[in-house]
Amino acid sequence: MRSPVDAGSRRLSQSVSVPMEASDPSDSLITPSLRAFLHDVIDYAGLFPPADLSLHRAFQSHAEYRREEEAWMLSRFVLPVGRLPDLKAHRPLLKEGTRYDLSVLGTGGSTADTFLQAFERDLQAIEDFGDGLAEQAQVDVMEVPLPDALVGGSQAEGIEFLESITRTLVATGTAKLDLFFEVPLRNDTVPNLSALCAAAAEHNSQQAVPARTTVGLKMRCGGAEPTDVPEVEDVAALIVACRDAGVPFKATAGLHHPVRHYDDGLDTEMHGFLNVFAAAVLAAEHDLDPPEVQAILVEKNADNFRFLKDAFAWRDLTVSLDDIQYAREHLALSFGSCSFEEPVDHLRDLEWL
Repeated sequence: MRSPVDAGSRRLSQSVSVPMEASDPSDSLITPSLRAFLHDVIDYAGLFPPADLSLHRAFQSHAEYRREEEAWMLSRFVLPVGRLPDLKAHRPLLKEGTRYDLSVLGTGGSTADTFLQAFERDLQAIEDFGDGLAEQAQVDVMEVPLPDALVGGSQAEGIEFLESITRTLVATGTAKLDLFFEVPLRNDTVPNLSALCAAAAEHNSQQAVPARTTVGLKMRCGGAEPTDVPEVEDVAALIVACRDAGVPFKATAGLHHPVRHYDDGLDTEMHGFLNVFAAAVLAAEHDLDPPEVQAILVEKNADNFRFLKDAFAWRDLTVSLDDIQYAREHLALSFGSCSFEEPVDHLRDLEWL
């Protein structure tokens, strides 16, 4: 079993690190490996389809979930950067409990120039929101589509773009904002993932400590149409590219169910969030190649995933608690879901909660 100090782990050491909370001793039925595996795994995105809630209802729901026994699975509240002024109207909720961590969806742009112009405006909106609310809420993550012009670009073009991002952050005085660039998973874009990850890794390696911004990738695993569901080979390619470069990733859309399954409504196979995160955790631990990662992604038998007291296992592959935590903090960070209850309910159905 590889140690977090080996070469693969050193590659990941530039990535985002989120401290784990201590287990609640009252949660005696939840195995330590399940808590490590699913800690802070769900970014709540109730504003977005198919839930499509109002901001008031979505944020109220997020506040309620923070008080439930499964709150250890809940991570950031997700909203468009343009809705930050509206969120200020919810100051009473913002003052409840610990500080809220927010992830905003950036405006983006099709070219590097239009992206950077919108990025400056987005940073100003974040700063304006933070005035007087620093103790109650912070925006420390932005998720935004990579400019179309850079999706198929070279590593050098990616590095140049990210250098422009850093200059903008410095010029606006932004202290900390991690960026996750959404990339389309298509046959014509997947071959460029390695170059994109190499550019992100180079950027991250040049950051001071603590980093002003850590760059990662974001993938969309579903949508309203069957064609929105990426191929298993493409999801595996992103996981392996991020693993090899030491770059973190987030996921979103279509991941309400833990295990891969057939969706009658969309008439297609859907990815499971357990499959995606198990593939990443095991790929990091065992240096799996793409076909081996794909085998985990297509697994439909929930019984083949085992949450033991001191390890997680899939078939004959295992990973220790420390290495689960390391991969979750540095490689596979979280997934966005418009429902917090649905993933939790499905985990209960499997008798894991």
